[in-house]
This record gives sequence, structure tokens and C-alpha cells, in this order.
Amino acid sequence: MSLGCDFITLNNNIYGEMSDESQDKYNNEIVNRYGNKTFKKANNIIKTMSQDEWESYQNNLDTLFKNIAKLMRNNNYNSKKVQKLIAKHYKLTSTVTKTTKNSYIELANLYSEHEDFIKFFNNYKKGLSSFMAEAMFCYTESNVK
Repeated sequence: MSLGCDFITLNNNIYGEMSDESQDKYNNEIVNRYGNKTFKKANNIIKTMSQDEWESYQNNLDTLFKNIAKLMRNNNYNSKKVQKLIAKHYKLTSTVTKTTKNSYIELANLYSEHEDFIKFFNNYKKGLSSFMAEAMFCYTESNVK
């Protein structure tokens, strides 16, 4: 079942090219984890972004992922340096959807379980998806109510 939303089309610029089958799987997973209402709200926010705002959002994510990947070598997921970047990721995520403790945990699960996200994060550094998930779990435990 295709949800027919523009969300995944826009996200192809962030998460690489996905087949139609992967897009449908991803869309369905998002709806199952967050609900159709949340999915539609996020999609509507993204639709209202200007091209410059969208590119800035993408660039900020890319920079965060690169910096976290660099820190993986000499830092644990719960280090202050990593957690500071995860706080920025949490804030950036909150610009496109209301981010709660549960929704951020679900996003962490999605990063570490969805094969396309694993491949995407491996382009930065092998194992980044699991590292991100652990860092995000840690962040929610200490910083999100």
C-alpha cells in the first residue's frame, strides 16, 4: 500500500535513493510507529519549507551525521561530545514534527532496524546507525520527559 505522500520524495535527498518498494515500506513503517496524523503533519511542515530551508535542514543533518561519525572512534555514545550533537539532532528533528520521548525512541529504533537507514548511515561510517540509536536512547533517558 502506497501512502502517496511527498515526505519520502523529499527525504530521498537525505536518505539516498530508495526503490518504490522501499519507499512504501518506509512510509508504512513511519505511519505504524507514529500514526497517520503525525506523518501528515510532518509532511505538511516539509511542504511549506522553502527550497533554502529544506537545503539548510538537509545540510544540518549531514553535518551532524558526519560529526557524530567522527566522534565514534574515540568516544562512547554517552560521552558529553556525542550527547551535545544528539541534542542538536533532537532539536532539528523537532522542526519537522513534535518530538516526544517515545517518538525519538521510535526514530532511534527506525535508524537501527530499517535496512535503508542502516545502509544510509554506513555511508558515513559502518555502525553509525546503531551508535546513533544508542546515543539517542541515552539522550532521552537523561534529557526528555
